[in-house]
Amino acid sequence: MFLRKVEISGFKSFADRTVFDFAPGDAAAVRQLGITAIVGPNGSGKSNVADAIRWAIGEQSSKNLRGKKSEDVIFGGTVKRGKVGSASVTLHFENHDHRIPIEYEEVSIQRKLHRSGESEFLINGAKVRLLDIVDLLAKSGIGKDSYCVITQGMSDAVLSATAAERRSIFEDAAGVKQYQIQKERALRKLASTTENLTKVDTLLVEIEPHLKMLRRQAERASQGKDVASKLLSKQTELYGFLWHSFQGERGGLSQEREDLARKAGMLERETDTLRAEVAKLAGTLEDDNTAETLTRDATRLRGELNGIERDAAILSGRIEAERERQKDREEIRTIPVDLGYIRKSLEQIRANQNSLFERLGLVEKLEDIQDIREFARAIGQELVDLDVKVEAGKVTEKVIISLPENEKKVSDERLAASLVEKATLEKRMETIRTDIAEKEKSLHLEREKGRESRERYFLIERQVRDRDRELSLAKDRLNDVKVRLARVEVREEDLINEVREELRTDVRELSWDGSSRDRDALTRDIVRLKGEVERIGAIDPLIAEEYEETEKRFNFLTTESADLRSAMDSLQTVIKEMDERIEKEFSSAFNEIAKKFEHYFSLIFNGGKAELVRTKPKAKPIETDEDEEGAEEEVPADVAGIEISACPPGKKISSLSVLSGGERSLTSLALLFAIISHNPPPFAVLDEVEAALDEANSKRFSKVLSELSEKTQFIVISHNRETMRQANLLYGVTMGDDGSSQVLSLRLEDAEKIGKVSG
Repeated sequence: MFLRKVEISGFKSFADRTVFDFAPGDAAAVRQLGITAIVGPNGSGKSNVADAIRWAIGEQSSKNLRGKKSEDVIFGGTVKRGKVGSASVTLHFENHDHRIPIEYEEVSIQRKLHRSGESEFLINGAKVRLLDIVDLLAKSGIGKDSYCVITQGMSDAVLSATAAERRSIFEDAAGVKQYQIQKERALRKLASTTENLTKVDTLLVEIEPHLKMLRRQAERASQGKDVASKLLSKQTELYGFLWHSFQGERGGLSQEREDLARKAGMLERETDTLRAEVAKLAGTLEDDNTAETLTRDATRLRGELNGIERDAAILSGRIEAERERQKDREEIRTIPVDLGYIRKSLEQIRANQNSLFERLGLVEKLEDIQDIREFARAIGQELVDLDVKVEAGKVTEKVIISLPENEKKVSDERLAASLVEKATLEKRMETIRTDIAEKEKSLHLEREKGRESRERYFLIERQVRDRDRELSLAKDRLNDVKVRLARVEVREEDLINEVREELRTDVRELSWDGSSRDRDALTRDIVRLKGEVERIGAIDPLIAEEYEETEKRFNFLTTESADLRSAMDSLQTVIKEMDERIEKEFSSAFNEIAKKFEHYFSLIFNGGKAELVRTKPKAKPIETDEDEEGAEEEVPADVAGIEISACPPGKKISSLSVLSGGERSLTSLALLFAIISHNPPPFAVLDEVEAALDEANSKRFSKVLSELSEKTQFIVISHNRETMRQANLLYGVTMGDDGSSQVLSLRLEDAEKIGKVSG
């Protein structure tokens, strides 16, 4: 993997589209293009190339891009040239080894910024988020905080940093960031889990006494619940049996209605066919308008009669259903026989006797005497029954439950309207039948001619009448079934209302095992259980529900507390494992970088001694109560850091602060080369990091750079001639008259062939 090409447009001083191609021609030649030098005078804008690459890989800080606000990266215009509307930088990578974890062998990453503030991020032309670009590049070892883009200030910052800050730099080089991220996540989860555990334990302390109180109340209510449960069971058993019985009856009647309707339809079609044949024969007997008119009128009247009969049947069903609804329901009650009851019964018998005397005075026919005789027997039977009840001391009587007055009034109005409508229909049917009879009689007189035809006509006519009779019988049976079905539906509706009122449920949800039930016995059990419920008193269902809910919550919180404690143990194990892994890999990387630092320091300084030393963490006392023994103990105050010891040849230096500017630069470069050699990035941009070196040190710097270029592609922004000599590809940047940067490129081996470059 290597950086093949950079396209810059509108970014800082690069107003026009500018391309830096680091592998011109054959892409395989990149192995010979390990170092690319970008040179130019001060103020030409060459350092903007490093800023452009840094911006494209995700840099968000305007300060790090040498600006004050994000809009500063867009070319702002000059005296001779206007400003542009957007800035764009595209990085083209050769990804043959798939170090960037996507399937493409060529990857382009583009970042755009418009003056409106709108940003665009693209990978191979597809829009993505900045986070997606940062994550993708981080997996390949490229990032704004890595050693891919290094300025002179960044290299010196390693020496100026504290020991702990240097450790962070070495951790990046050691590749333990992923473990640190896991550890930080585990620490955040541990803190959150600890907080949640405290909340759960607090809730458990609050809930436990309340749960004990609810348990006592629920136990006191259990007796009433048992009786209520038995009552509910009996009610469910009875209502379920009744509902499924009604369902079975309704299903049978519905099937019978469908069969009769099918039969009536078939008879009606046969009758219509026969009538059509009758009409045809009538036309052959007499070709006159009279017969046709009579036939047409009779057919029309029969059709009208069939429709009215259907309407009348439906109306009869409604009337029967309404009468069924108005019937009084009987309820058997057992009451004690006392003086008030006897007095009330005698008053009723006396009233019946007075009514008997009045009817005797109004007798006109023999039939009336028979009715009066039956009435007298009934009065005598009432006296006998009263005597029996007085001896028994109690009486079971039927209580008639009628519809409420308002419902009875509405029902009477509907029934009266239906009866009027039915009478009107019956009168109309009678009129139509009379008209049909007259039409048929007249038609018969018109068709006396032609014996054979008439015989055929009369035969079919008889068949029509037979079919009419069968059809009439079928319709009568159909009407009867409809009436019975309407009665069942009324009983179903009453049962639905009763179940909804008493059980607060839908009767359709009640189950039934299919066996028969003793309706009267179940009714008596229900009445008895209702009495027991009233004696025990009303049961507050909220107590039991609240107890169950509180107990569930208490059990849940108890389980949650145990789970949280287990999770804390697991998180602490994860944190310990991450610490061990970080320490192991960091130690390994640190030892290797320390050796390479000594090597490169000695190489660059041509001697001397340098060393990386891991410092131990400091300790601070824990403040405790003065009365306690051992009032102080030490705990780690911070993580271990890294100290740098550097002593050029021929000197005795105890601190980095006494190093000269050139020596600091060389020391930071030695450390930089050590880190790069340990964990080589795909490419590295060095922005004038060797500016403070003299000619001799520049040669040693160039030599090391050439060695490292075998594993890392270097793009060096420099004024140094030695660096230019090591470069395989040279780009020159100059500032044009219009204030924008211009670029020239040259491959040095080609220039040497044509004699354009001299040693």
